[in-house]
Amino acid sequence: MARNYTHYQDISTFTNSFHNIQSTLLTNIPYYHHQPPLLNFTHQSSSSISCNNSSTSDEAEEQHMSIINDDRKQRRMISNRESARRSRMRKQKQLDELCTQLLRLRNENHGIINRMNNFMETHEQVVQENDRLKKQILELKQLLSHETQIATTYNDA
Repeated sequence: MARNYTHYQDISTFTNSFHNIQSTLLTNIPYYHHQPPLLNFTHQSSSSISCNNSSTSDEAEEQHMSIINDDRKQRRMISNRESARRSRMRKQKQLDELCTQLLRLRNENHGIINRMNNFMETHEQVVQENDRLKKQILELKQLLSHETQIATTYNDA
């Protein structure tokens, strides 16, 4: 079943997409939700601090990559939605064109049927007129033959 989209639905879709993009832009800024790692400066050896700092750095890098991947996923999702919307619009346009073509062809077919009916009616009238004329010719031939017989009989007598 074809689905007709209204102007208001397009505006609603655009507004929702705009808010999604806006929130994505704000929340996918690197380190937007990221709390800077707290370094523990208690009495530890320097190797312990560098190890702790290194693991925090790895976690930060993983979180940064996760944010980047989420951002890519969000952009891909938005792109796919837009692509689907364009596809629906193309299909709706094709459907509208096919409906227009269908109406045009139905009108053309109706016109052809009307012309054919007129032709058939005229043809029937011509056939009836031909039959009437053939009967009239036969009657006239019979009358002429009869008159010729009378004239021959009259001339012979």
